[in-house]
Amino acid sequence: MNRIATSLRSLRGVLVATSIGLAFSLVGCGDDDFDAACSPWCTVVADCTETSFSECVDACAEESSQARSISSECAGAVRNLNVCLGELKCAEFEAWADEIPPDSYPCKSADDDVDSVCIG
Repeated sequence: MNRIATSLRSLRGVLVATSIGLAFSLVGCGDDDFDAACSPWCTVVADCTETSFSECVDACAEESSQARSISSECAGAVRNLNVCLGELKCAEFEAWADEIPPDSYPCKSADDDVDSVCIG
């Protein structure tokens, strides 16, 4: 499994535990498209967990960078997932994190796209 897939799965588990293990030294999410996708997603994380907005932005920046290093299609899929996640309420966020229900949890389609495009 490549790094982005591991990061996404790890991010889900770590966020459920209310901390992000991907805190890196990056300050922003890169280009404007990633800034726009990271900010709403990180607001959800900050509202629904004990993880700070800035910790999430650091993790989002690293994840976005990893996705761009794989391909533009992977970067787009990660961006789309972040946009979807940025629209969730806390109960939906929990359902996404736990993948409940398994066949139709929130943002499942975007998760599947990332798996398909970034993992292959």
